[in-house]
Amino acid sequence: MTRVVLPEQTDLVAGGWISEGAERAEWIEHSSDGRAEQVQREASAASVETALAAAWSVHASGAWSSRTDHERADVLEAAADRLAAVVPDIAALESATTGAVIGTTSMLGFIVHGAFRLAADQLRSGVLDARFDGPTGRAVEVRRLPWGPALLLCPWNAPAPMAAHKAASALAAGCPVIVKPPERAPHGTMVMVRTIADLFPPGTVQLLHGGPNTATALMTDARVRAVSFTGGIVGGRAVAHACAEDLKPAQLELGGHAPLLILDDAPIEHAVAGALGLLLTLNGQWCRALGRLLVPERRRTEIVDAVAGALSSVVVGDPIDPSTHMGPIVHSAHRAHLQRRVDDFSDGRIVRTTQLPDRSGNWFAPTLVDGVDPSRTVDEIFGPVAAVHGYRHLDEAVALANGTDYGLEAYVVGGDEDAAMGAARRVRAGGVKVNGVSPISLHLMAPRPAFGVSGLHDEGTAETIRFFGGNQVVGVENSLG
Repeated sequence: MTRVVLPEQTDLVAGGWISEGAERAEWIEHSSDGRAEQVQREASAASVETALAAAWSVHASGAWSSRTDHERADVLEAAADRLAAVVPDIAALESATTGAVIGTTSMLGFIVHGAFRLAADQLRSGVLDARFDGPTGRAVEVRRLPWGPALLLCPWNAPAPMAAHKAASALAAGCPVIVKPPERAPHGTMVMVRTIADLFPPGTVQLLHGGPNTATALMTDARVRAVSFTGGIVGGRAVAHACAEDLKPAQLELGGHAPLLILDDAPIEHAVAGALGLLLTLNGQWCRALGRLLVPERRRTEIVDAVAGALSSVVVGDPIDPSTHMGPIVHSAHRAHLQRRVDDFSDGRIVRTTQLPDRSGNWFAPTLVDGVDPSRTVDEIFGPVAAVHGYRHLDEAVALANGTDYGLEAYVVGGDEDAAMGAARRVRAGGVKVNGVSPISLHLMAPRPAFGVSGLHDEGTAETIRFFGGNQVVGVENSLG
């Protein structure tokens, strides 16, 4: 079993790295053996106050926002160059702490430096500016101005890539940022911040460890002017409530509980590949993972048996080993949560065929739950567990797909591409992929929307940059000369 040495958790506050703060009651685990590796850290109240004061000073002085778009783009490009060199280190840290296999963390590592390069490109292409012909012939200028200090609350399933997207976007908009990495897997994000922080004025990029107490102290402070959060619906609602007090904008990417709709003409190999991909990517611990497998009733046994057969060949083991298909669950507490949820469906048929390692660790077999009433499977589980529901006609399939409050991502597999596209358009979700289940967006410049309780404010290459600022319109209404 490969062991990755975890660096000490330190906070970046006002340009300096410090190790003050308290120990939390929970541990960071090496997910492959479940062994406690480090105590989770909580930033001190003094560090929180110093970070807030430093971020506000940067904003009020214009030390970062007053630079031109092209000047900020140059710094973001320099950050991207530095980050490209440390992606292997970040990928290894995130694989060790989250359990995601190294092939996935390495692939997602492209986002760590790519997000900064994309943000720089957006600035150079004028993402923050627009001009219209005014009533006097002089242009009406529309300029997006930064809200101010931005709090970035990052998830534990792909921490550094999400932190990079949020940070690059906020910095491009002109906002100083305070990054709070996830308590269970903070190290990759910390390495990312350490690699680039000195490129910016002190206090422009800061990092604070901690849990809900630190997050609450930061997001309820009036000096934080925008919050971007990726996580679960409970946390998302807490962020929304906190931001409502000051009417500060909140960008929320929450759960998905995604349906995979297998149409009647879908080739069996593509149906199976879709189900496997969505169960195994990030070990099923991601917001766009499979929650419900919707299959034609007449093909139900065929498809479930085929997926079960494929799962029997899945290699579960050391996430650092390139031959591993699926790693362990992020934390023993989350593994216990997943098992409790499966136990709730004990009256259904539990399909598990994957062999688990015969040693300690947060191992969990991908699971299909068949024969449970759809009304009992409307809540996200956030793991490699999917309910199977049969349908008799397309209207029933669409009703099942739309039968939850979520609406982040959905998937359709069908042999007739036009028919599959027609079915996809009927599904209420921000994104619907036809004949594909990769974690990569359909297009680099397409937004990543969310419907229902899956989120608030679109993410995207341009959309996230624009989230961190508001429009100012300036122009001459009447000429006096």
